[in-house]
Amino acid sequence: MKKKVEIASDMGESFGNYVLGKPEEVMKLINCAFVACGFHAGDPLVMHQTVKWCKEYNVVLGAHPGFPDLLGFGRRYMDITLEEARDYIIYQVGALKNFADYVGIKIRTAKPHGAFYLWAIENEERSKAVLDGLLSIGKDLEALHLPSLPNTPLHELARKAGLRIVKEIYPGLVYRADGGVGVKRKYEGDPEEEAQLIRNWLRSGKIVTNEGNEINLDAESIEIHGDMDNAPEIIKLIKKAIEDEGVKIGSIL
Repeated sequence: MKKKVEIASDMGESFGNYVLGKPEEVMKLINCAFVACGFHAGDPLVMHQTVKWCKEYNVVLGAHPGFPDLLGFGRRYMDITLEEARDYIIYQVGALKNFADYVGIKIRTAKPHGAFYLWAIENEERSKAVLDGLLSIGKDLEALHLPSLPNTPLHELARKAGLRIVKEIYPGLVYRADGGVGVKRKYEGDPEEEAQLIRNWLRSGKIVTNEGNEINLDAESIEIHGDMDNAPEIIKLIKKAIEDEGVKIGSIL
């Protein structure tokens, strides 16, 4: 049985007049937030407000850079060079870091978003380009939050660079036999279903794949989609499931 887990969420995904989910309500319930940096979601005002909430509610700030694809929410694959990958990330995390400095908080963790992550893990060269961009955050960067499975070149290079890997589990997605994830949910998640998945995982250390088989999954961070209107309800039920199992909830960093 695990002694401690955290609740994390991707945040700052609103843009202009369009507000996704209930961001401040979510922020009050989580331990770690990954803030969109303006390429796949977010804008300067949203980034600034989200960073202020991180400080106000004592939430660990993480950077969440993505492909330059607002219309596709960063989920569409792009054919880019290694230099573009590195510089896209330097540009995005640099913007977030300025807001963090202005507010008086540090960027302590990071992870590439959506299709950018899938692009990065295809080979070591791509992983290195992405990691080089993330390392531009500087000495405050302690960790990368990455999927528990499968192990990738990005996981290995980050460890060699001295970063901690915080392994994530995704109750709102489906798992393949190799531990990779795919989209399952409608835009609204099922609070009872996701809470039960976490309850079963805490008891057994296993999850059920979309083929119906069980696999072992070691994770510390439970990633909830913060862009859904019912995200607060999902988080509250998951937190209750964790507490019912006698597991502590708190930031891993």
